[in-house]
Amino acid sequence: MSEVFETLKARVAGNGPLQVVLLLALIAVLLSPALRAEFLWDDFEQIVNSTTIDDPSRIPFYFTHNVVQSAGGEGRGADGVDTYRPLFMVALAAVYQINGPDPFWFHFAVLAAHLLVCLLLWNLGIRWLDSRLATALAVFFFACHPVSAEAYLWSSALPEPLAAAGLLGAVLILDRRAGESRDGPCIWVGAIAAGLVFLAGLFAKEVVLVALPALGLFLVISRGVRLRNLVPVATAGIVFVLFRTAALSGLQATGADSVQRLQALKVYPILVVDGLVAMLTMQPIGIRHLSWEYATFSWGASTGAAALCLALLAATYAARRSLPLALAAALTTGLMLFPIALVATVPGWGGFGRYLYLPLAITALALAELGLKAHHSLKVSKPRLWWAVPLIVATALIVEQIGLRHALWVYANQENLANAAIEIFPDGPDGWEWLGNAYIEKGDLEEARECYQAATERGPELFRPRHNLAAALLYTGQPAEALEQLEILDSLHQPTAPGSKVAVTALMELGRWDEAAERLVVSLDRDPGYVPLADMATRLLSEHPRPDELREWLSLELAQPEHRQSASVIQPMIGD
Repeated sequence: MSEVFETLKARVAGNGPLQVVLLLALIAVLLSPALRAEFLWDDFEQIVNSTTIDDPSRIPFYFTHNVVQSAGGEGRGADGVDTYRPLFMVALAAVYQINGPDPFWFHFAVLAAHLLVCLLLWNLGIRWLDSRLATALAVFFFACHPVSAEAYLWSSALPEPLAAAGLLGAVLILDRRAGESRDGPCIWVGAIAAGLVFLAGLFAKEVVLVALPALGLFLVISRGVRLRNLVPVATAGIVFVLFRTAALSGLQATGADSVQRLQALKVYPILVVDGLVAMLTMQPIGIRHLSWEYATFSWGASTGAAALCLALLAATYAARRSLPLALAAALTTGLMLFPIALVATVPGWGGFGRYLYLPLAITALALAELGLKAHHSLKVSKPRLWWAVPLIVATALIVEQIGLRHALWVYANQENLANAAIEIFPDGPDGWEWLGNAYIEKGDLEEARECYQAATERGPELFRPRHNLAAALLYTGQPAEALEQLEILDSLHQPTAPGSKVAVTALMELGRWDEAAERLVVSLDRDPGYVPLADMATRLLSEHPRPDELREWLSLELAQPEHRQSASVIQPMIGD
């Protein structure tokens, strides 16, 4: 048996392709429970309820519209969205053709993309670290990290590995070509190929553009790539920006005012420190809503975080000759989190771990580089402590696997995701709203109402929690309380068609028929195409205690010019 083991060990040790196949197979097995997970969060808008991804002929449409419009969203929910990811939408459409909105295949797609990134990281690691074992450990650490699991255990996070693959693929091409030939046509063929691969990554998600300076600097200073060979990837960035600007009618369609920009500047160093801590501690696990978590941080905290960031940057710069990947990791993390600081100021914007996906890839290699240096130094200077680095690595990987088990549970269904969000930050409204939605799906209106109440208390100005609370109150036999919530909602936001439906229903249940009719007419003037409101008109006509009076009132009211829209819906129901 020992001879067989030694033979297998020798065969694996001398076979690089077999090593990476075994590594990827191990990662795939560990992540395979994700294939049984349900759709979560934005999956419903971008996949389940999309009106476009079932039709491959709509693919050109994706390249001229933002993400929400590409998925079929319209109106206020789609206007001014500043995300442009046509290749992401193409990928969703391609997966949809397999078996429709089947979560298995969408999870399979994101895991396949994640494994592709792991393969690219392996190829970079064996070139940069000169150690297959260290590379394998770095790739494994990256692949199973529970915080960045948001990027590979959630279907709608498919842009993260696709974009990372585009950037890392371009870097690998440039690095290999620079090693083979510094001049001549070969290097330029490679440089152009790198530009095309990078452009594909940008079409998956735009944020990798800001990581290009960090990795480009590393390639030039540490890997011998000439600056002029980066021209094609820089050109790809310019081409992408032109496409994006044309599609969104500007560089940033939503536009941030000066107050939001100042707030983003304040939270930026906090976000960077938070990201570094999360990568090292592998906590917290789940969807975070940073606007609520960071709301209480002062400028003093921001200044302290900025000082720490500058100290770390100075340390990595000082060690750039012996630890070049440390500087690359620091710059990549800082640059990629810079645009995230802006969305971290938007109430209700969820996400954290997926933004660390690419920074973690470079950081994993940097940690492996540091571990190699430390292990070698200890073996030479303090041989009795040779075990220290292996022990730290083994402990970290064990802790990571425990975290991964929890991450697989968190991203298995909407209820688990909601509970994790509440555990991370119980004072935020979003987790409570999600949990209420999960109880609605289970038919538990009482529990849903309590969750929506908790969400409303934590975010009194938010629309969805209060609207859902009003609906839950109505359907648990409290129409008067539902109306109170809707009155508050109308004072904070413009009335909506779903809210009007709840209001009309509550007024009818309270016997306030005249008010119900007035609210219905005004609501249909605003949203004549909302079918549930038309259904409410039918119900009102059939249940009103004095139908003749109602018809007479409607005939007079609908004759007014300002009610042309509602007349087009109601008039056919009551006749001439």
